[in-house]
Amino acid sequence: MQVVTAIGQWVRSLEGVRRLAYGAAGLIVTVVVTTVDQNVLVPAGWVWLVLPAALTAVALPPGPRALVFAACAGFVAIVSTGESVQLGLAAAALVFVSTCEDPARRPWLGWAAGVAGAAGALAIALLNHRGLYEQPFVFVAAGYLVAVLMRSWSRGNALTRETTELRGQAAWLEQRTNLARELHDVVGHHVTAMVVQAEAGQFSSDPAVALQTIANSGRTALRELDTLVVHLGNPDAPVAVTAPPRLSDIDELLAEPLRQQGVAVHVRLDADLGLDEVGVLAAYRIAQEAITNIARHANATTAWVELVRVGGHARLRVSDDGTGPPQAVTRGSGLLGIEERARALGGSSHVNRRPGGGTVLEAILPVAKP
Repeated sequence: MQVVTAIGQWVRSLEGVRRLAYGAAGLIVTVVVTTVDQNVLVPAGWVWLVLPAALTAVALPPGPRALVFAACAGFVAIVSTGESVQLGLAAAALVFVSTCEDPARRPWLGWAAGVAGAAGALAIALLNHRGLYEQPFVFVAAGYLVAVLMRSWSRGNALTRETTELRGQAAWLEQRTNLARELHDVVGHHVTAMVVQAEAGQFSSDPAVALQTIANSGRTALRELDTLVVHLGNPDAPVAVTAPPRLSDIDELLAEPLRQQGVAVHVRLDADLGLDEVGVLAAYRIAQEAITNIARHANATTAWVELVRVGGHARLRVSDDGTGPPQAVTRGSGLLGIEERARALGGSSHVNRRPGGGTVLEAILPVAKP
């Protein structure tokens, strides 16, 4: 059973089919030229020269190899007669091999030589009053057609393999991008919270509370980091976090570092947003990055977070009264990650200057279809 399966896999493979076809063509040519002894325009011994010529061609580069096989096909076609049908079969086999080996995008050597040989055979037949002799043309056309089908199948197989490889690479790159985005958001937020706690702890009457909060943030960051790193070995695995966030955590957890900096944070969340788990995670991460940017760069006194449903979309708006948006979006700012998250779900994001001063980040996310 295993032998049969191995043979089936070999036959289905591109190289296996090619070898099988070439073997059949070689067998046909060998049998024909070694058995023909009459009804040819030259002594039978001359036809035997096709065999050493074909064997020599095997050692040549593809271009010269196709030319030698084409010359053999033309020779066999022109010396055949209406009575030697088997030579037409040999000519078809040689046209087939020549066309398959032709490196040109549109192979022409095999059929050109075969048609020239068939035309020569027809002319000789007419001069000798043997009547019309169209069989070589039929054999040449058949050999060329089978070769074209073989080349098309081979090219289709190659394109399928390349497509599969490119899809695998695209999935791997997409996974790396997702992991990089998650690492940036998770680690960035927790490190920012730890810095805020450390700075606040210097002026606190109970530094132990700040140290405990820093330790908790560090442990949470390490858990998230460990979970994400596991996915580096498996590009097909979905990115997950140890504890899927809740939108209520935006007010209860994400806003805390800002409040500890003395920033008044106002959070408004609609009860029914219609977001699925992927949409909830995207909204949470976008809010997380926006709040982290406010804590790092805005020098704001007030911030607003609003997540509401507007028609078939959920609108997340994070704004502050700080220094305003950056003049140019850079790779490390996290704004590109926000844009990528929104675009991956079919949404969009925009960063603008807030009237009266500050920054407004707005992300539009499609709600889940019922």
